[in-house]
Amino acid sequence: MSPYPFAVVAAVNDHQVLQNNLLRSPDIADGSYRVLTKEGFVSASLAYNSAIDEAPTDTLIFVHQDVYLPSHWFAKVAAAIRKLDDANVRWGVLGSFGSRRGAAGGLGRVYTTGLGLHGTPISEPVPVETLDEIVLIIRKSSGLRFDKKLPHFHLYGADICLNATDSGLVNFAIPAHCVHNTNQLIELPPEFFTGYHFIKRKWKKFLPIYASCMTISRFDKELRERQLRQSLARLRRPLKSPLPRVDDPRPLVAVESDTESKSVGHGVGIAGVQ
Repeated sequence: MSPYPFAVVAAVNDHQVLQNNLLRSPDIADGSYRVLTKEGFVSASLAYNSAIDEAPTDTLIFVHQDVYLPSHWFAKVAAAIRKLDDANVRWGVLGSFGSRRGAAGGLGRVYTTGLGLHGTPISEPVPVETLDEIVLIIRKSSGLRFDKKLPHFHLYGADICLNATDSGLVNFAIPAHCVHNTNQLIELPPEFFTGYHFIKRKWKKFLPIYASCMTISRFDKELRERQLRQSLARLRRPLKSPLPRVDDPRPLVAVESDTESKSVGHGVGIAGVQ
């Protein structure tokens, strides 16, 4: 059987990171899938919209350059899409790790540098409000696009998920474990807070918004707590040294031991979606 017709897209600013991680993914390394790279863009939205215009397939997978996709990852994504399509679900955005009210710790199993394994294991597509930007899957035919006015490279996943919701579509975390081999983030950069306030203004009708980094709320409770912790940490110098990404992410896959296949669905499965 030929591979499911995906277009894989990555915004790239470091070719060595791309080579050590995403391009090492088995189904990409063996030539089953090629990566459409986007470079030199000032924001993720502009880079990804360019890919939407250029990609030859309907289904696009946007993935970070420092993500490793284990063996059979694309087959799991294809199986999740078939399950949703067979149930006649009008889905908007899919991803490996999602957030929603009442799902502390997130939905979907991911390994992230500095955090290790995190997220609740799932065995079927589970509805979520937003998805982490490490993996985002859309269909061109849905009409979804990234907001060209959203600056930088933060919270564009939350934005396109809310756009999907606003269009009557449902977003899902799917059982597609991956490794985010990133440099550990000790402090959120100023660009994140710019994106936070952009999303808060644009989607105020959906507040509070449950995103993977923090909840975006009317009175900024979690934001203020995070900023206070960062300020206090600076006073207690030296700051904790962040863990760097590893040279080869492949051994990190063994940590998971296929938890997803042994887990039960969490919360409302696709049968609960009209």
